[in-house]
Amino acid sequence: MRGAISFRLALVAAGLAMAGLFLLPSSEERILAGEKLTVSIRPHVMSRTGAARFGLLQWRGGLKLAANDAHFGGFSGLVTDRAGTRFVALSDHGWWWRAAFAHDDRGFLAGLKVSGAVAPVLSSQGARLHGRWRDGEALAPFDERGLDGPLLAAFERHVRLGLYDWGRRGPKAKARYLFLPPGVKRARENGEIEAVARFWTGPRKGWFIAAGEKNFDERGNIRAWLWRGRDIRRFAIARRGKFRVTDMAVLPDGLGFITLERRFSRKMKGLPGFALRLFRSGGLHAGAVLTGRVLMQASWPLQAIDNMEALALYRAAGGELRLIIMSDDNYNRYLQSTLVLEFALPGAVLSGMLDGRSRGSGEGKKTSVPLSFH
Repeated sequence: MRGAISFRLALVAAGLAMAGLFLLPSSEERILAGEKLTVSIRPHVMSRTGAARFGLLQWRGGLKLAANDAHFGGFSGLVTDRAGTRFVALSDHGWWWRAAFAHDDRGFLAGLKVSGAVAPVLSSQGARLHGRWRDGEALAPFDERGLDGPLLAAFERHVRLGLYDWGRRGPKAKARYLFLPPGVKRARENGEIEAVARFWTGPRKGWFIAAGEKNFDERGNIRAWLWRGRDIRRFAIARRGKFRVTDMAVLPDGLGFITLERRFSRKMKGLPGFALRLFRSGGLHAGAVLTGRVLMQASWPLQAIDNMEALALYRAAGGELRLIIMSDDNYNRYLQSTLVLEFALPGAVLSGMLDGRSRGSGEGKKTSVPLSFH
């Protein structure tokens, strides 16, 4: 009798499943819910000589990360919480990675508190991104809440800027697409928009800022845009050698912004390198060419670096400004790595540069750059 009852229950369950009323989670549903990661963590020292200072920045630790998961890697955008602990990274293949950094008693980056999970970035309709729609290149906080508020995500190929209600919805947030200046799209494919940010305080409160990677003006400078609503101000960032802007982040007080610039070729044309530059917000106006101030520059093989693409800022407990940068391994795990490097910018140095006391700030230099706002 019991065998007959069990058989009948199995038939009922099968019928309900066929009717769509009783479904086991599909692989797609499991992916949308997020996949937990097991991450390999190794300490990483950038200097081969044990240096603790790089240009104007001080070393605060590094990590080399790896995971046996096809969705891990390719990170081009990074945002942390206000304590620099919890974070989310955005990948070139349209995935979020949520985790948390750990720091030691000295305040140095020491590992991960939580290895976290990966989950797909969703469209405005709540669907996964595929093909040319998934190329996430930049991630930035919308306001002072950082990771606990909305996030801006910029995409190349099919160029667009999405706003995600991350603070309330996390990886389940759907995109709400925002206005982008038309000129942002007028560049070589896969080089349209590489960096985006928004000022939530300071003299440019409420304004967005963006720059391309391969979008150069007639003088070879990097085209960039400042806009609020439909009010667009085009300016340029003076290019240094073969470096290209790959990310930017606004200072917490809105008085300036920092760019991460890389020199990298997957065809190994030249040695990899990266640089960080500081700009004052007061120099942002239509037609300006900004030179800023180089905070540091690193080159392989003198320094152990990779294809550094993502930048996030936060203030540590002692008040110093921290910069965290992360590499994009291009999913080429045999030759490249996912590195996380952390630096500190002393408060006195930062204040001096923002007050205009540093040499060669080059801010607000007017040039003959056309003022047509595209």
